[in-house]
Amino acid sequence: MAAFHQLKNMREYANALGPDEFKKVMGLKRVPKGELFKTPEDDGRVYPGVFAPVIVLENNKRVIRPMRYRVRPAHSKEEIPSKYNVFNARVDSLEKRKTWEGLFMRSHGLFPFIKFFEWVSDKGDKRLINFSPEDYEIMWAPCLYDFWQSEDKNIFFHSFALITDDPPKEIEQMGHDRCPIFLEENMIDAWLSPERKSREEIYQILGKAHRPHYEYEWAG
Repeated sequence: MAAFHQLKNMREYANALGPDEFKKVMGLKRVPKGELFKTPEDDGRVYPGVFAPVIVLENNKRVIRPMRYRVRPAHSKEEIPSKYNVFNARVDSLEKRKTWEGLFMRSHGLFPFIKFFEWVSDKGDKRLINFSPEDYEIMWAPCLYDFWQSEDKNIFFHSFALITDDPPKEIEQMGHDRCPIFLEENMIDAWLSPERKSREEIYQILGKAHRPHYEYEWAG
């Protein structure tokens, strides 16, 4: 796809710039230690900063765009420090937090995945755990996205944040306090076209999300 080819072109452009110039163009505090246009490895895991396929609606058709999992706000001169969570948007903060309020009701996407990973405390140690919904192969998770480009317009990309809600009991018992929202399939197009809905209707879509039981497994 053309969008994925553009991602490859930007990776090549970034490599050609050299570390110091790339740091300046991207508005980074320090020279990056690794690849900034990462795509999932063979295990398919998507961590903050990794590009993943996100579904959007364009001209009434669903299309897939590669987006970075961590929002880079449009027109931002500097990258948001890693200490700030701009990859998970709490459903109760969509109109309260500046990062989300300009995207809510405007830039809605959908991120499909089969399980999600979290770090939790286990007997004093931090361990990686994954949760997957019982009886469902794919989760349809609503997200918000933005578009950023450098001043020279040679680097540009979309980035997204998942919308999360309070966790069901089985996730909370395992030590995590958030859970991605899981949309009903018949609500996907309505979510992806917020201009056709009121805010109340969009919140109703999020409020009527699936509430499956989640299984867990310690990740290797």
